[in-house]
Amino acid sequence: MIKEYKIPIAGIKEIKNGADFITHEGEVISNEKLTNRPAEPRSYAFCTDTAFHKPIIEVIKNVDLLYHEATFLESMRDFATKTMHSTAIDAANMAKLANAKKLLIGHFSARYNDIKLFETEARTVFENTEAVKEGKKYKVV
Repeated sequence: MIKEYKIPIAGIKEIKNGADFITHEGEVISNEKLTNRPAEPRSYAFCTDTAFHKPIIEVIKNVDLLYHEATFLESMRDFATKTMHSTAIDAANMAKLANAKKLLIGHFSARYNDIKLFETEARTVFENTEAVKEGKKYKVV
């Protein structure tokens, strides 16, 4: 579009700020025709090394991706409370109450050999849950 309408460098800045472009002939080229819509903003939050803490919900409300610790399964609820950690259910409840789009859970206790158990348990409350795998990269979408 820059070449087609012979837009000078000074005009590019104005267009980036939302202005239309007026050609030398006086034709108004709308900003929408000259630009692409920006990507929707995305958000990410993490709550780790912590017990379930309801006041956090207001801070992370409507987040696209929430990482939350899930150190223990529900069968160890008492120990999770004693050590101030969360269970997979706690993480799922946080995601649900915060209206998160996706939940990643991690920070699993070494007591467990199968992290799929965490994912299965969390999904009973919040379906869009994934147990993280060390070294894997995750996108905020």
